Amino acid sequence: MKKAVMMLVLSCMIVLAGCGSQPTNGLEATSKPEATASNEAVNATKTVKNPNGEEVVIPLKPRRIADLSGATEELLLLGIEPIASANADYGNQSELSPTIKDHMSKDTINLDWYAEPINIETVTAADPDLIILGATFNTEMYEQLSQIAPTIIIPHAYYEWRERFSFLAELFNEEEKMKQWIADYDAAATEWKEKLAPVIKDESFGMVETYPNNIVIYSTTGSAELIYKDLGFKRTEGIPDPEDWGGKEISLEGLSTINPDNMLIMENAENKMANSNVWNNITAVQKGNIYKITNVDNYNYSYTAIGRLELLNRVGQLILDNHKDS
Repeated sequence: MKKAVMMLVLSCMIVLAGCGSQPTNGLEATSKPEATASNEAVNATKTVKNPNGEEVVIPLKPRRIADLSGATEELLLLGIEPIASANADYGNQSELSPTIKDHMSKDTINLDWYAEPINIETVTAADPDLIILGATFNTEMYEQLSQIAPTIIIPHAYYEWRERFSFLAELFNEEEKMKQWIADYDAAATEWKEKLAPVIKDESFGMVETYPNNIVIYSTTGSAELIYKDLGFKRTEGIPDPEDWGGKEISLEGLSTINPDNMLIMENAENKMANSNVWNNITAVQKGNIYKITNVDNYNYSYTAIGRLELLNRVGQLILDNHKDS
């Protein structure tokens, strides 16, 4: 009898031990496909056709991006941090742009400003697994860059930040992040339009960059796009059609003929024209409706997503503060 009981106990222990081992085996069995799936996702590739017609196979999850295009802000908003960036501070190109430097690793390689020639040795030393090149600058380096790593060319000009953002979001399957950020930006612009409408009313705007001896007036890109499109202010009649880059050089007399009610001014060095009678007879000057930033601000903030939002808030506040007693 005792022997039979002992045999029964041993049998139960064996069965229980076998039952207890099943979940572990099950996890091991399912973990292998998960690991495989994870590896496959990391190693997944995508074929992209560049504007030059060449097809390039790129990693879908690149780990070491060298961004030569000026798109680092948009990449960061998509959750992608390059290891090398050409979004340098326009006013001090030894530093990264103020819009990104606090969001990047201290080890990020500064490739200088994207509109200047890029040092090929610096790109090589970064050991990228993907290079992103813009459509406007340094395209003559494409063949050299392609020898370092797969290289894609963003098919949009440097000032087309929304289109660039959309292209990158689609490229890396992050459309929802892009759409949400754009929706938030547009909501902020709408809020500023509503705040400023009672102040600006139906008055016109001019967007100018002043140099010591000449003036550039903008109408389509950068800060001008912010003023006329994002904030919806009235463009002054008589502004000449722009060059491809969005502006046109004019004389002081030409600006006085256009005669805007308000002016957003990007000052480059000293504005010597401020001492002239022609300048002081412009309506915006007489009414005190002058809102100043620097040309460094324009290039650091106007053509990229994060910068554009910061500039929107800054310009909106400049206008509001200027009219707070009116």
